[in-house]
Amino acid sequence: MAGFRHELDRLRQTDPPTAAPMAGSGWSEALPEGRVVQSGDGRYYLIENVYPDSHFHGRVRLGRFLPADFLYLLDAAGLSMSEFGKESVVFLDTETTGVHGGAGMCPFLIGVGYFSGDQFELRQYFIRDFDEEPSMLADLGEFLGRFDLIVTYNGRAFDVPVVESRCVLARVERPFDHMRHLDLLHIGRRLWKASHGSCRLTALEERLVRFLRGPDIHGSKIPMAYFDYLRTGRSHVLRSVFSHNAYDILSLAALTVLAADRVAGEPQALDDPRDVYSLGRVFDRGPERSRSIRHYEMALDSGGLPAELRVRALERLSVLYTRTGQRERSLDCCLRLIGEPSFNISAYERAAIHYERRARDFDAACRILGEAIGRISGANSATRNRLARLESRRARLEKRRAKHAYSTGSSRTSEVSPPPRSSTAM
Repeated sequence: MAGFRHELDRLRQTDPPTAAPMAGSGWSEALPEGRVVQSGDGRYYLIENVYPDSHFHGRVRLGRFLPADFLYLLDAAGLSMSEFGKESVVFLDTETTGVHGGAGMCPFLIGVGYFSGDQFELRQYFIRDFDEEPSMLADLGEFLGRFDLIVTYNGRAFDVPVVESRCVLARVERPFDHMRHLDLLHIGRRLWKASHGSCRLTALEERLVRFLRGPDIHGSKIPMAYFDYLRTGRSHVLRSVFSHNAYDILSLAALTVLAADRVAGEPQALDDPRDVYSLGRVFDRGPERSRSIRHYEMALDSGGLPAELRVRALERLSVLYTRTGQRERSLDCCLRLIGEPSFNISAYERAAIHYERRARDFDAACRILGEAIGRISGANSATRNRLARLESRRARLEKRRAKHAYSTGSSRTSEVSPPPRSSTAM
């Protein structure tokens, strides 16, 4: 707080003292239409907007939010809930006096969106000076008490810790202790990073939601817009901060609808194979491994998966096949990985283990390890420990093969050998 006061005093020195009107008088002229809320020993400014069921944000109708589909999304995010109503979810985004975090950073504008019947409602809690923060935080916490789950975008690392730290400093009860938290950034990366690259909220809202903001204030300029308002009370730029915050909330809700659609539905024949692979990654971490396997297989069968993702899909399929008892199919994935131009030590090791423990074919296991040693010996020094591990395994297998041949009196040579290396997709 002392840092903000110092910065504010410095800024105020650049203008005549008469340039800064008293808080609560003409300052509201720079704000969107709203009302002053008297709360306890203080007050703050509240802006409320209502969007009907028919409202589209970009190509997404917010009223299409379906609890049944959202439950699939929660399961994929590891937040399983047995019961759920859409009116128990709140979307939150903050605008602060800084961008680097820390207890001294103040959230001067907090937007929350929520469903009420067939409508989507948006509240924006705003403080016209720092002394209004405690009353704003107290009312916000009371309002959030009606919800069971909060949805943010990178809120786990930023918005929630900032609000909670300010509540502690203001001696106000923390509002999120009773709530589950879905940070859409993390599952959004799993769903869309492979095909869309950047997963910034504004990037995804443009590509997926098809919403174009037009002129918008950059996040890095938001703190100075607020300080200008505190200094003069007439900052026209501040209005763009309110629209920026509202767009963030609406886009967050729209992306949640799209993410739930994606997870609850089945991929189509014309879907980008990178998106199908990404669905496999989403289910890979949950209880529905059969869906994960199916999506990886579909992505590989499409023939359009980039080489890097093809290798990753084969790696995961090999592990999942093993876990579900499909050991021959796991071996097939390992052999295909061995055929890739890139070296994959895990594929060699798993194939050798299969030949040793399942097929009892020690010759094939030794040959697999010999090829791996040959490929890795030309690698850099960082892989020397891998080389030592492979050589140790091969030495043990050589002894076991000799012992097995002696006990059976057999000197036959296995006809099983790994396929030639190639870049052919599965």
